[in-house]
Amino acid sequence: MKRILLLILTLGFGTQAYSQCTANTKSIVLNGTSSYVSFTTDSNLQIDSAITVEAWIKPTAFGANNYTNSIFCKHSWTQGEMGYVLRCGASGQLSFNFAGLDSTGTPTSWQNVVSPTSALTLNTWQHVAATYDGDTARLFVNTIQVTAYAFKGSIVPSTSFPAVIGRLSDPGVGASRYFSGQIDEVRVWNRAVSQTELAAGYNRHISPTSPGLAGYWNFNIAAGTSLPDQTSSGNAGTLTSGSLSTNVPFFQGSLTPIISTNGAVLTSTSATTYQWNYNGQPIVTGTNQSYTATQNGTYTVTIVDSIGCPATSAPVIVNGVGIQEINNSNNLVVKNLSNSIEIVAMNSTKIESAQIFNSNGSLIAEIQNQESTVSFNKSQFAKGIYIINVTTDKGLYQSRVAIQ
Repeated sequence: MKRILLLILTLGFGTQAYSQCTANTKSIVLNGTSSYVSFTTDSNLQIDSAITVEAWIKPTAFGANNYTNSIFCKHSWTQGEMGYVLRCGASGQLSFNFAGLDSTGTPTSWQNVVSPTSALTLNTWQHVAATYDGDTARLFVNTIQVTAYAFKGSIVPSTSFPAVIGRLSDPGVGASRYFSGQIDEVRVWNRAVSQTELAAGYNRHISPTSPGLAGYWNFNIAAGTSLPDQTSSGNAGTLTSGSLSTNVPFFQGSLTPIISTNGAVLTSTSATTYQWNYNGQPIVTGTNQSYTATQNGTYTVTIVDSIGCPATSAPVIVNGVGIQEINNSNNLVVKNLSNSIEIVAMNSTKIESAQIFNSNGSLIAEIQNQESTVSFNKSQFAKGIYIINVTTDKGLYQSRVAIQ
């Protein structure tokens, strides 16, 4: 039973749940001298074993050393060496530092994994991540591992000071090591996220209920300084001396498809899957990028893009490719009145001609018109079923009426 339970847990932790396809709208801008995001409570971020810290960053300046620019800080040393920090600096180096305990539980002071120089680029959005699984600490840039550091043990949890984005969390050493630039999509996990998982979720919003997600800040607020934690942990942050920006590393949310026309051939912009719709109803055979219209009417296409986001195009009206049933049209109405058959056009449609045929296909009556309404006197018709053909500026329409 224990083995089965372990397998279930392992499978669950290996899959992130992705959220709805909402647009990524905001990032935060930090000035490098006084801007940061502070937290008041964060007990669930006092992580002591496996961990992942990730974020999108767009640095505008690097400090002198690889530890100068704090991205997410939850470490301190004025009350003992504790916690962890993801940071950068120097010549584009990324660094992850944590207070270590070896496999016997003995403090080993700081364990530091540092990327090669020039791993990061100024004035460019890049995704950074650090993971530690109890055996190896790893650094990733744009989901590609850039270095690894072996250390078997755990982390001394930081219980003294709340976390900070963009600055040191330990006020005892003075407010310093500020980040200069923009930050977005900060996530902290209480497990080591695999490279495959990082690649699957780094450029989209993820579900706040993803297994092991301890804190998640996407900064998508309309205005203000209160930055909610997307998880149920409730670790809301407060932005000090910074600002919000609509410049973000990824859009998220499917771009509305656009339909191009070439006669009766309709073609959608590129997507993963397609579903063509006629007058709002799915077309069974309309599942390719292009569809050839066989009836006059209104067409749309619903797509799913490469990251699983759906969207539907604006409608396109097709004329001159077939006869549309008047009963399914928004442009015409047939009124079978006691003494007349009346055809009423709507939506600025112009009736050009109307014809009535008997069941044998013989033309019984015809009206040439440029108006919005035509009328046939029923006294000229015997009892039976008749076919009405209507030509308009928006296409051909057909209907059947019974005269009794």
